[in-house]
Amino acid sequence: MPLLLTASVTVKVPVATAWRAVIDWPGQSRWIPFTTVTAVPSPERPDTDEGIGVRVEALSGIRLGPLRIGLLDRFVVTGWTAPSEHGPDGTGPHEVEVLHLGPGFTGVGTIRVLSAAGGSIIAVTESFLPPGGAPAAIIVRPLLPVLRAGLTFSLRRLAALLERGER
Repeated sequence: MPLLLTASVTVKVPVATAWRAVIDWPGQSRWIPFTTVTAVPSPERPDTDEGIGVRVEALSGIRLGPLRIGLLDRFVVTGWTAPSEHGPDGTGPHEVEVLHLGPGFTGVGTIRVLSAAGGSIIAVTESFLPPGGAPAAIIVRPLLPVLRAGLTFSLRRLAALLERGER
């Protein structure tokens, strides 16, 4: 059975501003501690790293020269509901769904940006299996509160950056 991890943050910026920060894959390196994020445009849309088909690689850990030490997360964007799909005002929820391919873990993740009084809510849901599948999940399950705290910390860093006017 997959593990479920959720966290959210309210940020005092418009939905469009929060959305731009969420989908700025390399920019996530600024608010996710010890993580380097890179994106590869899809073959169908080589001029952009936005939308379905984009592949992303996130290394949480450290690099010692060419050696990587940490958790590698490779994923592909499989769902995309952007502002333009909500009409001219772009007020509907914005959502990106990804399929985690491993080797760190596999599963589905979703980031939603919703309108809220005075700003936006950024909500993250991850349904995943660690390497080793169900047997490993039994070991990882007690760590979910720590993982949730880390995710919440990252989202709060993003909120602070956005509220200071940084992207």
